[in-house]
Amino acid sequence: MFTEAAVNRGSSYKRRYLDLVEEAVFAEEMGFDTWGTSEHHFIGEMACTPSPEVIFTAVAMRTNTIRLRHMGRLASAVNPVLIAEQTMSEDIFSDGRVEVAFVRGNTLLQLDAFGVPLDESKARADEAMRLFVRAVSDDVFEHDGKYWGSFPPRQLTPKGVQEPHPPLFKIAQTAGSIHEARVLGMGCLTSDMWLGWEEAERLISCYTSVKDDELKPIVRRNTNVVGLIANTVRCANTNDRAMEIGERDMIMMSNIVLKDLYVQLAQRSEMYREFAMYGEIQDKINDTEWLRNCGPSVMVGDPAHLIEMIERLESIGANEVVMRIDNGPHRELMETIETIGRYVIPHFKNPKAVLRSGPVGVLPGDAHQKTSIDEYSEANRAL
Repeated sequence: MFTEAAVNRGSSYKRRYLDLVEEAVFAEEMGFDTWGTSEHHFIGEMACTPSPEVIFTAVAMRTNTIRLRHMGRLASAVNPVLIAEQTMSEDIFSDGRVEVAFVRGNTLLQLDAFGVPLDESKARADEAMRLFVRAVSDDVFEHDGKYWGSFPPRQLTPKGVQEPHPPLFKIAQTAGSIHEARVLGMGCLTSDMWLGWEEAERLISCYTSVKDDELKPIVRRNTNVVGLIANTVRCANTNDRAMEIGERDMIMMSNIVLKDLYVQLAQRSEMYREFAMYGEIQDKINDTEWLRNCGPSVMVGDPAHLIEMIERLESIGANEVVMRIDNGPHRELMETIETIGRYVIPHFKNPKAVLRSGPVGVLPGDAHQKTSIDEYSEANRAL
């Protein structure tokens, strides 16, 4: 489960943060493997997570088993040694449940504010990731780099629980970056698949096609995971109910990412030229039916719909799905968490224990005869 602490207008930041912790606790109860949030600065109501290390510590102290993953730390702008110190502290409070995904950043509001040129964001993030690994892994580390300066020999404190370091991921949107994540020995999370299933399969294959002899790891712990972040996830007993509680976020996300972010990036920097292809679908970003069916970026529907989409992702090589459940009333987000926990997660985690219609009836005569309740359930798609 993924959240960015979106605050609905009329509510308060305090209320959203307290609700966010309750959602994480409930996600653990309902069987989610991992919970996480991003790091964003100056974005406004859609992402209010400038201090993820504080949020993670709060969640760590209220949970016991769920993994806690940063999705992701802003490696191009924030000092990687500071990130390392915060991560090790979180790893202690969570008893070794922290994971970290790094992102170069593609939001002009924060990159411009921190003085990070777009054309330098990748190089700054690459150097930061290497420094982070040394800082958390080596007893004594030092650094002399172009962007993060010179560190004389120093010992990082505290040391975390996981050895040699937590699982590390990279957030990547382009073919080259996704391929590089695997080469570096890192897991990869990608998103924004409004261009369809074929594009999703192409990008996922950039990771899964890397052979072992191509690896040039910068990490001390290999993480072979490629996952997709579904930008809007809502699940309810019926498709109509899911659309009712998901429509607003579907439209907001598509407008912010496709209209306000990616097209502008493509116009501003040659490094983001691949994003120009999103200009081709500008006329569809307010079409909720198209958004729901265009690909795996949107998972809005009943449990059967979500199961079908997740199985399709699995068939094209993804081995993880990150569900963004955010930007809505707390009660509706909890409804989605509960419905997924009751009916979607068991389908994959414990399929033999899921009650299904069987070949033997309960009435005399034909063993395959359906009971009245079976016929009613099929007619009404009851769960």
